[in-house]
Amino acid sequence: MKPRTLLTLAVVALLMASGTAIGAVTGSPDFDATFVDNTVTPGEETTLDVVLVNSGTVDSGPTSQAVRSSEVTTARGTTVKVNDGDAPITVTTSKQAVGSVPEGKTQPISFDISVDDDASPGDYTVPVIVEYEYTSYISENDGARDEETTTKRIELELEIDDDAAFDVVDVDSGARVDSVGTVAVTVENTGDEPAREASVTLESTNPELTVGSDTSSSRFIDTWEAGEQRTLRYRVGASGDARAEPYQFDLQVDFDDTDGVRKSTSASSLGITPAREQTFSVRGVDSDVAVGDSGTYNVTLHNDGPVAVRDATVSLRSQSSEIAFGESDSAEQYIGTWEPGETRTVSVDASASEDASVRGYAISATVGYKDPEGDSGADDDIALGIRPEPEQSFELGNVESTLQAGDDGTIEASLTNTGDRTVRNVVLNWASDNDNISPKETQYAVGDLGPGESATVSFDAEVSDNANAGPRQFDFVANYRNSEGDSRESDTLEVRQSVGGSADEFIVETTNASVNVGGSNTLEVTITNDAGERLTDIEAKLFTEDPISVSDDQAYVESLDQGESATIEFGISASGAAMTKNYPVSLDFQYEEPDGDTPVSDTYRLPVSVTNSGGGSSPLTAIIGVALVAALAIGGYFRFR
Repeated sequence: MKPRTLLTLAVVALLMASGTAIGAVTGSPDFDATFVDNTVTPGEETTLDVVLVNSGTVDSGPTSQAVRSSEVTTARGTTVKVNDGDAPITVTTSKQAVGSVPEGKTQPISFDISVDDDASPGDYTVPVIVEYEYTSYISENDGARDEETTTKRIELELEIDDDAAFDVVDVDSGARVDSVGTVAVTVENTGDEPAREASVTLESTNPELTVGSDTSSSRFIDTWEAGEQRTLRYRVGASGDARAEPYQFDLQVDFDDTDGVRKSTSASSLGITPAREQTFSVRGVDSDVAVGDSGTYNVTLHNDGPVAVRDATVSLRSQSSEIAFGESDSAEQYIGTWEPGETRTVSVDASASEDASVRGYAISATVGYKDPEGDSGADDDIALGIRPEPEQSFELGNVESTLQAGDDGTIEASLTNTGDRTVRNVVLNWASDNDNISPKETQYAVGDLGPGESATVSFDAEVSDNANAGPRQFDFVANYRNSEGDSRESDTLEVRQSVGGSADEFIVETTNASVNVGGSNTLEVTITNDAGERLTDIEAKLFTEDPISVSDDQAYVESLDQGESATIEFGISASGAAMTKNYPVSLDFQYEEPDGDTPVSDTYRLPVSVTNSGGGSSPLTAIIGVALVAALAIGGYFRFR
């Protein structure tokens, strides 16, 4: 080949090598990797954080094409995997997708590992496998591209240290939803060396749970020997939104090794499951509270658990002004110790006002307590209700009366408990005010009456002679004691009953009721008992007026049964001036009734006939005779003068 030809070919090759002749960009990503912390300890469960570093290379192309230069140095669809290699570890995290990786370094990519308990201290090789795609060639003329797929294996060093190492061996949780409880975490120093001035920090990774008053809390251990177990207690709170399921917590130990170097290691992640919320439920409600009255309100509650409580109290609060507990709208009762699964019955005095209705009224209940750790808690989401019974009522029926003017009588009736509860010590009171009717007793003791039960009541009364016959209203009020033993008074019970007119106790007849002018005779009177009962010590008295006079005005009958008759006699006289006609005489009786009363009867008026029979002269004849005698006397006087 001629020297000229060779020179031409060399120039062409140089032009092609510079890229200016064909206009193309070529290059590739270039990966390296590091561990954020490459030191682990035997028996440890921890995380290896891998950071990828892409030092991309542009092989050819103008430097002015920065966009296309970065395109050939960017890895796409990047995945990372960590293998065990020759290290005594187990990688539990699978291959992870990273995506596009431009020049520079990535954020740490975490891989969970567990180190064998019997791992020997030393340095081990752990392979990191990076797979990715990239553009290796870009034409400046037509934009044509060449795509490549590459796998790169990077060997990293892992050190297994024989310093102190830590592992969680037990978790005992007393945490509960919507409460604070103690969580005991037992940690073992699984390393070969002791740790000094160790700070053990428990950290919550969920906002629904706290440690202490924050997201984390630490405990201090001065010296922690190899193989020694320590139990650390933390106060863990779970909000009301938490669930009774495992939540992740991280435990980190910061300590000084035997050389005084401060080190930090994660003992492991651990799960804490809060128990369900402490609750109580209603098992039964019973009440004998009636409208306008008080009674007992009983509530049976069940400790649903999960823990036993002490110093428990149950508070009830009325949500309506018609329902009260004593003089307040609330009541509280002490329960004390309350085991899960046990029921307790709370009994309080309650009342319903006169304005209350027979319907349900809302009552809220709260159970306050101390849990086994002495923390105060409360279940204030307990809804109750009370439905007052109808107002206590009575009814008077089957009313009968023997009241009549001028006599003693009786009002008798049937008193019925028309309420829904048993009432005790019932007393019916006479509440009428009538000038002409006076009860002998104003109370009638009935005793106890169950719902719908009746009892006969009666009142004896005196009716004056001035009483008029006709209907009367009689008022009664029932006093009783309710289920609480409190005295109560019913509404006024009104009955309407008639008072009869005055009635004669005796039927009086005369059998010899005449007397001659200026003469005397025996008046015979037959009396018959018409009082409806046996009468004794009957004393009769006769009253007369001029011209009739009585020489013996009293008579006595020892006794008369109903319907029995007796004849009594009185000596009477008619003056000489009496006229031949009927004159009235009066007769009354005082007697004793079976109950010991000694009333005086009404006055009986009887006719007495004055006659002029059997030689008797009439009043006119007597007057004429007297006049003649007077005339003769006067004449004789003047004659013999």
